[in-house]
Amino acid sequence: MRRLAVASVALALVLSGCALSGLAFREDDRVTILEPADRAEVTLPLTIRWSSGGAGPYFAVFVDREPVRPGQSLRAVADDSCNRTPGCPDVAYLRERYVYLTDQTWIDLDVVARRGGSQRTSADNRHEATIVLVDGEGRRIGEAAYTVEFTVRDEEAS
Repeated sequence: MRRLAVASVALALVLSGCALSGLAFREDDRVTILEPADRAEVTLPLTIRWSSGGAGPYFAVFVDREPVRPGQSLRAVADDSCNRTPGCPDVAYLRERYVYLTDQTWIDLDVVARRGGSQRTSADNRHEATIVLVDGEGRRIGEAAYTVEFTVRDEEAS
């Protein structure tokens, strides 16, 4: 019985070191993606539209790439050459890498990256857009990310 009590106390001490404090395990509904519908089949150009309860000041939309981590700047997308250039990354640089910065609640996509080789499948036309909140310095606000998946009809992908 005594061994069981000691083991229980030891287990409690070990598990207390694995605390999950500081993480936000709650549903964040500051942004709702309105279009396209999740897993919709679309054509280009495409508008991604969302509603927001004043969540900004800015939104960064990452298409077919992971967003920057919470607290990280959009400079994390930049390569070494850009990081040595004043004013880089700018909006044009980010767009070339399928990252869109806006203060609106929509973006228009004229192109998406082609996927796959010569033996293309319908899976090659699947894409994902992830919206995160960023501040005026381009630093990600919070942990929330809002994602929509869509398929671009083959003849329209670029």
